[in-house]
Amino acid sequence: MENRVKDLTDALVVNTRSAAADAAAAKAAADTAAAEALALAVRLHGSADDVAELTDIPLAEVERAVKSVTAARVKELREELRAKAETKVAGTRRRGTPAAAAGAEAEGGDDSSSADLPGQDSTGPDGAAEAAAAASVS
Repeated sequence: MENRVKDLTDALVVNTRSAAADAAAAKAAADTAAAEALALAVRLHGSADDVAELTDIPLAEVERAVKSVTAARVKELREELRAKAETKVAGTRRRGTPAAAAGAEAEGGDDSSSADLPGQDSTGPDGAAEAAAAASVS
């Protein structure tokens, strides 16, 4: 019985440490995505003050996030977002009015909007806002 308890404890330690490592990797990826999104927002709005005010994130945190993202990466993200926005606009034009497009999406007719940025779901209200922001930059 004592050996079985030790074996179970060992397995618990291994599984827990593995889960902690996975969670740490997921947190790092989420932190990177958040910093990239802030840097892109600052680039599009032209002011870290405006982004801090719009997002209710302290200015120092916005500035720190922006510094951690290279200008080349911000440019890549901007181009990806612009391409997604153009694809969505072109898809809406093919189907007719925006109301008709919304009806087609509600019926499951549009699977093209899987994500606006890597790891982000565009089905929420932020997905539409990001696409609109990218379209206004064009």
